[in-house]
Amino acid sequence: MDRQAVVNSDSYEGPIGVSLSRISWGLFPPETEKKMYWWGFPSIGLGAVNQFLSMFLLYYYNQILGLSAALVGLALFISVVFDAVSDPLIAYWSDRYQGEFGRRIPFMFAAIVPMSLSLFALFALNLGDADWILFSQLTVLIVVFRVSQTLFFVPRMALGVELYKDYTDRNRLISAAEVFALAGISLCMAPILLLMPDWDQAHLYPWAALWVSFLLGWSAFMGTSKLSAVEKNSFQSNRIGKAARFSWKQLGREAVALFSNKNWMTLLFAFLFFSLNGGIQGGDSIYFNNHLFKFSPSDLFWSGPLMLGGSLVAALLVSKISKGQDKRRLVIISGSMSFVIAPLLLGLMAAERYFGYDFLPEAGDGVLSPLWWLWAFHGFLNGGIWIFFIILVQSMFADVVEEHQAKTNSRSDGLVLVGSNLVTKLVGSVGVLLAGVIIKWAGFDDASSLELKEVAVYNLAAIKVAVSLLLVPLGLLCLTRYTLSAEQHLRNLRNLGYEKEI
Repeated sequence: MDRQAVVNSDSYEGPIGVSLSRISWGLFPPETEKKMYWWGFPSIGLGAVNQFLSMFLLYYYNQILGLSAALVGLALFISVVFDAVSDPLIAYWSDRYQGEFGRRIPFMFAAIVPMSLSLFALFALNLGDADWILFSQLTVLIVVFRVSQTLFFVPRMALGVELYKDYTDRNRLISAAEVFALAGISLCMAPILLLMPDWDQAHLYPWAALWVSFLLGWSAFMGTSKLSAVEKNSFQSNRIGKAARFSWKQLGREAVALFSNKNWMTLLFAFLFFSLNGGIQGGDSIYFNNHLFKFSPSDLFWSGPLMLGGSLVAALLVSKISKGQDKRRLVIISGSMSFVIAPLLLGLMAAERYFGYDFLPEAGDGVLSPLWWLWAFHGFLNGGIWIFFIILVQSMFADVVEEHQAKTNSRSDGLVLVGSNLVTKLVGSVGVLLAGVIIKWAGFDDASSLELKEVAVYNLAAIKVAVSLLLVPLGLLCLTRYTLSAEQHLRNLRNLGYEKEI
């Protein structure tokens, strides 16, 4: 074994200590493992970019550059389908790669520059005003970004699951990533919302994208460089189930085994419904903020601590709440709560419009108005429940890795985990395509006045609520079929010879 790698790895095996805990505002206690801390660190940029694109990309190309919402949805659909095809190949390649710097780290390093530059170019370039030029520009750049993001995200997720195999530790691992992601969202959105006077400032979007690109590149490079020795040492010290090389034949056998795995397929179908709903719901926040709630960017800025606070509390408490508990039961409970709470505010707004009820305060009064407080508290509650739910669902997917290994005698963290990524992208892209069509159908493309846009936004709210009420219960129904318990996971670990890692 490379002695230098062991020395460097040992320097990242202990706790982070008081200094790093203080730098992270005390969100991570001093006893947090360094390797968990640095594994989660890139989520600063990943969380920032996901929030930024979800909030601004569709609106920017549709309302600022003038591209039809349906064409924006089609471009995103094409990019995600292209990316989804590459997911299993990248995942399995990183499972079998044996380079000087480890299996996962080379992929992660290779992704940082194209991921950051393509993100900036999405908002900095404007090659022409014609629809076909804007459509081509968006399609090419978003394809490059999505593939680069996969090249980073999938190997990194596989590395984390490989380093932490315990049933409860995986909740802690994913919680750490979510805490960093929330920090990234705060760092990303706070200056953008504070400095942007309204949503239609075209010249500010490239500067915002530059800031987010910096956060993405900086956090990804820092985390990856710190983890390089840890990953290499982990591979050298534990080769159980790790095949020596890439094999198309072995890939085919493992794919067949995955599709015959009940728990993996259960999660896959659940993600199908949740991803379709997420794709349809995504990208519409500015439409609602601008024309339904009538909040300015600065109104959102002041709501940030409250809205993100719920997610942060959930991320910090989920490992404690779930300790010794069955993940499936907690997921079904939290998912059911989200099913009721998530569409509630939009549903009440739509009911006022179409049925003449008077449930809610008037819109348009800005920060600290009664509607602002109601909207911010709804975001606090819904965000916390959703983060609690998604951490546990991702942890459930991770536990299938050892079940798959026990059945195939081959450890393929990336291939198993890519299932959620693949379905999220493929089905989510269909949702995004439908979202563009829905926005067009609601009337935004042809709305030439504020009055017409107000009519369109209520149409949009009604259809979004209906979609959520249909798809979320179907996803929860699938999750009831998941059977992998803590006891069974522990047996898998022991049978595979991982006693020292639990």
